[in-house]
Amino acid sequence: MTDTDSPRRSIIGPIFLTLVGLAMIVALAMLPAWAGSPPEEGLPDLAKFFGRFHPVMLHLPIGMLLLVLALEFGRLFSKKPSSSTQVPMFLAAVSAVIATLLGFVLYYSMSSDYDKELGERHLNGGIIFACGTVAAFVVKVWVDVAGGKGTWLYLTMLLGSSAVMGFASHDGASLTHGKDYLTQYAPNEVRQVIGLPLKEEKKPKIKGGAPAGDTLAGGETPAADGTVPVAAAKAPGEQVVYTDIIAPILEQKCYSCHNADKQKGKYRMDEYELLVKGGKEGDGIIHGKSADSNVIVRIDLPEDDDEHMPPEGKKDLEPHEVLLVKWWIDGGASKDAKLADLQASDEIKMALGKVVPPEQLAQQKAAAEEAQKASADKRESVKVEVERLRKEFPAALNFESQASSGVTFTAVSMRKEFGDDDLAKLEPVMPAMVSLDLSASGVTDKGAALLKGATDLKTLRLPETALTDAGLDVLAGLPNLESLNLYGTQVTNDGVAKLAGLPKLKKLYLWQTKVDQAGIDALKAKLPECEVVMGL
Repeated sequence: MTDTDSPRRSIIGPIFLTLVGLAMIVALAMLPAWAGSPPEEGLPDLAKFFGRFHPVMLHLPIGMLLLVLALEFGRLFSKKPSSSTQVPMFLAAVSAVIATLLGFVLYYSMSSDYDKELGERHLNGGIIFACGTVAAFVVKVWVDVAGGKGTWLYLTMLLGSSAVMGFASHDGASLTHGKDYLTQYAPNEVRQVIGLPLKEEKKPKIKGGAPAGDTLAGGETPAADGTVPVAAAKAPGEQVVYTDIIAPILEQKCYSCHNADKQKGKYRMDEYELLVKGGKEGDGIIHGKSADSNVIVRIDLPEDDDEHMPPEGKKDLEPHEVLLVKWWIDGGASKDAKLADLQASDEIKMALGKVVPPEQLAQQKAAAEEAQKASADKRESVKVEVERLRKEFPAALNFESQASSGVTFTAVSMRKEFGDDDLAKLEPVMPAMVSLDLSASGVTDKGAALLKGATDLKTLRLPETALTDAGLDVLAGLPNLESLNLYGTQVTNDGVAKLAGLPKLKKLYLWQTKVDQAGIDALKAKLPECEVVMGL
């Protein structure tokens, strides 16, 4: 072998990867032109099957690209030489291509279910992202061959691909959840920067009622204290069937997929005229003929049918709701007819009796929004303390989920090293605690007394601790406790009797305690729904 053989061979791999990469970029760029417009009837079921793996696959290139960015960012501040990011960059490029191809198949299988402009933009964004990621990988290969020369070009392409990924991800979320999914709760400061209309300040609500001065759906104006007068409810027979009965049913079960921002099957149901007009499959409603109306045809299909509506994962209409929609259509599907104008059989009258009045629906919606806001406020109130305590108890303290205000803690890894004094440090977050695992720790009755403020606590594990009957005095006052593990403690019949006042207790673990069958029977007499587990 000559001295020139080794360098020559060393660039054979980069040349091959470059040619493959360029071919892939050209193929991806030409794919929409080669495929033409999506067929109206979509692709075969096998294509739909593979296409639906797109949401599963797309997280891999995103994660790999974020890993590469983190590694490259770290290298900028590290004085020590580090390994090349070529391998994770290769995985990011390959997974981006696969995710894009699956997304292409999904879009061509179900393009009629998506907003055309948004769907095409998301598809093109995905293709540009995949091409950019492949190109960045190719450049990275040659940067490594050149000993680091040209790194600026590689980093520029990497950042550019990441930016495109962000825009494409936003469009993907908008396709699935609606155009305002990511920006719905953006504060006015953010909305102003990105050019969105500013939100109006919410008027204060008093006594759980509507904002003072606003006009309700039925035309009523709340009193100055925010409450709705009793007379706001319409008299029997004066309700407009479409507005007060049918539209609320459709709003709860259908509007999420058929609205101004998202029109599956090119069908909007949130306005009367569009509801009647229908979508790609023709008229939505045929006046006087519910059996021939596409709305009813789709609702009546078996639940395992792909065309059944609402789709799998969405809540179906109740039988009485379906009956009322059919009755309204068979009665002419009028926009303005009042309840007194339509003949109602005894069966229909029974169905009408099950309908939640619009005023009550509005109150339920307001209460849900208020609860959501309260949860967000509660999370914000303990966020600083959670972050502070995480430094002392790494990996032990967390929020229950990204959206939840509930906090969870586990002392399993610390065991006897975690005692009453350590538990006292968690006192600032106790009001938000929903799950607490103190298994085999050094916590005693003194520590159990610290749980008095944990009123949201649902799950509590105290097995193999020094807990006695005295510690159960505080636990008996936790109103939301659902599961309590006292395995291997010194509690007795007298102690567990204190738990009889816990209304939500569903599981109690008592094996290897001093509780006998008589104590269990006495507790079960007062808490028949509670399962007492005594081991084998």
